Amino acid sequence: MTRRPRSSGWLRPSPSGVGLLLLAVLAAACGAPDGTASPSAVTPPAASSDGTAAATLGPKATPWPGTVIEAVVFLAKADVEIQAAGADLGVAAANQDLEAMWGAADGLATLVTRLQTQVPRIADYPMTASAAKAYEAAFPDMLAGATLLRDSITAGDSAGVTEGSQQLSAGLEKYAEARRLIGPLFDQAVLMQRILVK
Repeated sequence: MTRRPRSSGWLRPSPSGVGLLLLAVLAAACGAPDGTASPSAVTPPAASSDGTAAATLGPKATPWPGTVIEAVVFLAKADVEIQAAGADLGVAAANQDLEAMWGAADGLATLVTRLQTQVPRIADYPMTASAAKAYEAAFPDMLAGATLLRDSITAGDSAGVTEGSQQLSAGLEKYAEARRLIGPLFDQAVLMQRILVK
């Protein structure tokens, strides 16, 4: 278990250094710094509320395996949590609040660790394989960067904080492609769920 550092032993990054770096990269990669999530990745199409959107799948649509549907929904909904963690990191960096940065980085590392277990469930299905590749490209850097950022704050290692921030930024840039792909897949997965329960 990672130990939360005491405030007396923390490094003090300069406002022009790590704080602004994190604020810039996380605001760009995760959305607005106020934590506002893009609804496109997690909101089913409006027409589906009355049950008519199922027709958009077409009469010959092949039902997806249940495990694929579950994983797509899980990954898509988690996007809101990723954006929230990014926004929290950005605000904490802007405020030079290392305790909040530590907490947000730790939360993001824990979240990505959990999400990685879902990716193999969509990797072998043709409709979702591209999204799986995007996640596989993004998650390692996101996890390594968030972990290094958290652990470097604990150790008072300013160079590690900068390196972790940069690695997290690289992962989040790659994650933008996963976000782009998971939105439409989420819409289809929701419709598939409705078909399966009828």
